Amino acid sequence: MIEEGSRRSKAAVEKRQLFMEMRAQNFDVIRLSTYRTACKLRFVQKRCNLHLVDVWNMIEAFRDNGLNALDHNAEINVSRLETILSSIYYQLNKRLPTTHQINVEQSIGLLLNFMVATYDSDSPGKMTVFSMKTMLATMCGGKIVDKLRCKTSFESVTFRNICVCFL
Repeated sequence: MIEEGSRRSKAAVEKRQLFMEMRAQNFDVIRLSTYRTACKLRFVQKRCNLHLVDVWNMIEAFRDNGLNALDHNAEINVSRLETILSSIYYQLNKRLPTTHQINVEQSIGLLLNFMVATYDSDSPGKMTVFSMKTMLATMCGGKIVDKLRCKTSFESVTFRNICVCFL
């Protein structure tokens, strides 16, 4: 119980720290909202080291964690999300040279807190598989064409499920 409380307070501190660093970058002076949003997302991407993970490694992590077999409307809890992020970052560190290793725990904590703050505003501790896959596929590195193919495959699966339900 005490450990969970200290973990939550650490998560709140990390989230506050990320938002304070973002404010220090002064992105709010950018007039066009699309550019402002893009700059903020790029900041989060670089701060969480997601620019080092390409879309194909992200898809591989989804398969390794059994997310390809789950329904896109299924909900996963935060502990499962943390496990998925751990596998992504530990695989990344295996591919990086020893001189360019990242702080895995810090990256996991920052990204986990950002995702929970973005998608889990009601605080039930869950988010849909589709939301998680979409965010990670968008925020990772790689060519935009590959990301669009990845998202199209997510959407086609969802679209097929909807069509089957109505038939």
